[in-house]
Amino acid sequence: MVSPTKYWQMQILSIGEDVQLKHRREISRAKDFFKIQFPHLSTKLTLSTEENKQVQTVLWKTFRLDDDSYQRAIAGLCLRCYVSHRIFITCKTIPHIYNLSAENLFKYTDLLPFVLNDDGKALVILDSEGKTQHILNHHDGTTRPIAKGGEFFSVEILRKFNPNLGSNESLDNWTTRLTRQNEEIKSFLWEFGLATPSDWGLLCKSVPRSLSGLISTEDYEIVKAFQTVYRQDRLKTRQKGRYFKPTPSQLQEMLHLLQQENIILSPNELIYHLKCIAEILRQDWLYRKTGITKTVSIEVYDHSKNDYFPHPELPDYTDCEPEEVELEKLQAFCQELFEEVLYQTIGEVIHQRIEELKKSKGYKNFAQRFPEGLRLYYQENISLSEIGKLWGIEWTKVRRIMQLKNFLEVVQYQTEEVFLDKLLPSFNKSQLTRICHEPEYLKNIAVAIREFSWNQTFKAAKAELVSGKKQMKNSLFSQTIRIYLSDSSYAA
Repeated sequence: MVSPTKYWQMQILSIGEDVQLKHRREISRAKDFFKIQFPHLSTKLTLSTEENKQVQTVLWKTFRLDDDSYQRAIAGLCLRCYVSHRIFITCKTIPHIYNLSAENLFKYTDLLPFVLNDDGKALVILDSEGKTQHILNHHDGTTRPIAKGGEFFSVEILRKFNPNLGSNESLDNWTTRLTRQNEEIKSFLWEFGLATPSDWGLLCKSVPRSLSGLISTEDYEIVKAFQTVYRQDRLKTRQKGRYFKPTPSQLQEMLHLLQQENIILSPNELIYHLKCIAEILRQDWLYRKTGITKTVSIEVYDHSKNDYFPHPELPDYTDCEPEEVELEKLQAFCQELFEEVLYQTIGEVIHQRIEELKKSKGYKNFAQRFPEGLRLYYQENISLSEIGKLWGIEWTKVRRIMQLKNFLEVVQYQTEEVFLDKLLPSFNKSQLTRICHEPEYLKNIAVAIREFSWNQTFKAAKAELVSGKKQMKNSLFSQTIRIYLSDSSYAA
C-alpha cells in the first residue's frame, strides 16, 4: 500500500554544518497536477497495488509521450517525487546487505549524496530521442540541455524505465536495481573492498603484466590450469552471470593438469592458493578502479611457534562437504535463476494470501497486515504470540492468519514449478531432444530440481519454523522475504 503523497512529496538533502540532513519537501505544482489527473485517488490515505500501477502508467506515458512539454515535465516531477522515496529506502538497506552494522564502516547517509541529487525545483524533460535531460523554462517554453555529469539521477531512472517491457518489472524494483548499480555508489563501496568481482570471476581474467613480480611461476601455472578447466566449462554449458566456486570434479581436473607440471597439491591447498592469487588480483583491480587498495596480509607471524599461519580475517579456504558432482554443476548453472524465481514467487504468494484473507469472514480485516506479520516474524524476529499482543488478538488467531507452514509449502511448490519452466528453454538442442524422447530424463531433472531447492533454502526454512529458539532466521528463504518486503510497497 502506497500513500498518494509520495507523488508530491520529495525526499531531498539539505547540507548543514558537516552534516547531510534528509527531509521531505512538498512540491505544490506536483500536488496540484496529481489532484487534477487523479481526483478520485488524491484524497485516499493509501493506494492499492492496482491503483498505484495505474497512476504510474498514466504519469509515465504523459512524461514520455505527451505533446505538451509542461505536461510532460509535471508528470515527470510526480514520478521523480515517488522515485526519491525508493532511492532513500534502497540506500538505507545497502549497509545491511554487507552486514556492516557491527563494523560501522559507513552509514546509509554517506550514500545519499550520490543518488539523491534532485530537489524538485527544476522542470525536466527528455529530448525527442529520449536520451538527454533538458531543463524546461515554463515561461517561454525554451529548453537547455543539462551538462553531462549534472543529470538528475531520478530522471535517469525514469529515462531507462519502460513499464511495457514486462508485467513483472515495477518502478520500485527498477529504482532499487539502478540505485544499487549506480557507478558512484559502487566506487564508494570499492574503497572498502566491497562489491568487487568474486574470486572466481577475477581468476578468469588475464593476469596483468604489472603483477609479474608478485605472482610466482607456480601461481601462473595454477591460474592457467584454473582458466583451462573453469572457462572451458562455462563455454560448454553457456553459463552466464555469477561465477561460483569450482566443483569437486573441476578441482580434480585442475590438479591433474598441475601434476603434469610437477605441482602436487591437495584440493584444499589448491583452493587456498587460488584465494591468495585472487586477493592479489582484487587489490590490483581496486587500485585501477579507485587509485587505492585495502589490503589484509594473507599470513600472520606467530611468535610463539616461530612460523606463519593463515590470517584469521581471511575466508576459510577449506572445502565444504562435497555434494554430488551433478548437483554441483546444476547449482553453478542455476543459482542466479533460482534466486530470481524465489523472489518472484514469494511476491506472488504474498499477493495470493492477501486476496484469500480478504474473502475470509473472520480475518478479512487483517488481510493487509499479512506482509506486516511476515516482516515482524522474519525481520524483527518477533514470535506469533508477540505479534498477537501487538495486534490485540490471541496468538492462535495470528497463527491462522499467517499459516506460515502452508505459506512456505506453497512458495516451495510454485518455485519448483516455475524454476523448471524457466530452466528448460536454456537447455541446448541435444538436451531438449532427449527430454522429448526420454520421459524419465525429464523426471530425473524434476527430482534434481526438488533436491536442489530443498538444499538451497527450504530445508533450512522449515527448520527455522519448528525451532523453539528465538534466533535470527537467515535461510535464503528468510533473506529473500526481507529483501522483497524492502523492495515492495509493503515496506514499513
